[in-house]
Amino acid sequence: IQLLYRTQMSRAEHLATLGELAAGLAHEIRNPLAGIAGVIDIIGRDLPETSPGRQVLQEVQDEVLHIKNILSDLLEYARPKLPEFHEADLNATAERAVALARQQVTSRPIEIALIKDSNLQSVEHDPAQIQQVLLNLLLNGIQALDGKGQVRVELRSEIGFAQVKVKDTGRGIAPEALPNLFRPFFTTKGQGTGLGLSLARRIVESHGGRIEVSSTPGQGTAFVVWIPLRKASASARSSV
Repeated sequence: IQLLYRTQMSRAEHLATLGELAAGLAHEIRNPLAGIAGVIDIIGRDLPETSPGRQVLQEVQDEVLHIKNILSDLLEYARPKLPEFHEADLNATAERAVALARQQVTSRPIEIALIKDSNLQSVEHDPAQIQQVLLNLLLNGIQALDGKGQVRVELRSEIGFAQVKVKDTGRGIAPEALPNLFRPFFTTKGQGTGLGLSLARRIVESHGGRIEVSSTPGQGTAFVVWIPLRKASASARSSV
């Protein structure tokens, strides 16, 4: 028990230090970044429509936006918000995440399927945070697809738990990468911050649940999220 307490305290101190560092970095970087973005806008307005420099400026603007997104992800990871629990329809939460994901693939041959559980009772959760988790898993699935494919979201109820499976028919993940998948800053995509899955696991665990992953290279990847129907059910995790 003492070892567990010391480990938890060490982790809390580490996160607090990371939060302070992230806030300081964000402040120091965002101010000059805003200046750079402003200068780029001014230069862009002065360039002729046919100037090849416009393409270069667009690339710079994209990179500025990328940096802003990295800062936002870092702050969100380092200073997570506490969940605001209340009983809500988990089917509806998943449906909102699916609707947002579908907007990303309107011009691509990708199907995003949603299979609800009509018998799933209301689940005590933070709809905004769980929607964020599911949207992150959906976007990961979309990015794993080369051309045509499907991402399937399926909800079902278990004893004391709600289960949400997000499965894609994409390229899959190498076995050696799976143990590191939820580590901060680890990514297999060559882009992004590598914080999305780490933050997703933290949110799910703050709900008293867990997230699991399985994958077969060339066949796809499946993430399974377990959420207690009620917060008091979190103690039953070990029996699932």
